[in-house]
Amino acid sequence: MDAFIGAAKQAAIAPVTAALAWVLANPHITAPIIGASRPEQLDDSLKAADAPLDPAFKRHLDEISIDYRRGDSLR
Repeated sequence: MDAFIGAAKQAAIAPVTAALAWVLANPHITAPIIGASRPEQLDDSLKAADAPLDPAFKRHLDEISIDYRRGDSLR
């Protein structure tokens, strides 16, 4: 989690925007789910629709998240 947040901050993208943009960049995911408890939290979430990720940044997020995507059985 720290690596992801650090990567987002280094790219000057809010972590939630980066996370949702990364999910939207995955063709296997058809309906990303966002959640917010306050209306102002939606701003960064909705930016993801207009913020396609740089391919190099997406690859970096893929690399730092691979252990989590493999599931608990391998950790």
